[in-house]
Amino acid sequence: MNTNIHRENKMNGQSGFTLIEVMIAMVILAVGLLALGTMQIVSIRANAFSSEMTYSTMLAQQQLETLKNLSFSDADLTATTPETPHTLPALPAVKGASYTVSWEVTDTTSDMKTIDLTVQWQSQRLGDAADQAAITTSMQTILSR
Repeated sequence: MNTNIHRENKMNGQSGFTLIEVMIAMVILAVGLLALGTMQIVSIRANAFSSEMTYSTMLAQQQLETLKNLSFSDADLTATTPETPHTLPALPAVKGASYTVSWEVTDTTSDMKTIDLTVQWQSQRLGDAADQAAITTSMQTILSR
């Protein structure tokens, strides 16, 4: 009989987690994991946008270098208006986006021209309709004879 009393006292004195404490810990863990999942999605979208921005900047630099190597009287360096800029033929979609390269030429003086180059693209990766607006990268340079 003495051994039974000893066992009951031992079981009553044990400490552990109750079911409620375990459930609260599970809820806190779930909220934390959901936050990490959301953060991962935001990170993936930001990385995709960064890749598109890097590509558009590379396109702009490449086109400016091409224009700088033309002769001063080349047809691609004739003066334009904002309504009728020079435009490259349609480029194939790259990395989920379609890019358009255009530039305006302004005769600053008889010996200088200003080139305002714009690369515009529409990202196919952005999910929200509000984010579907055209995105642009702009660069400017001055040419002289």
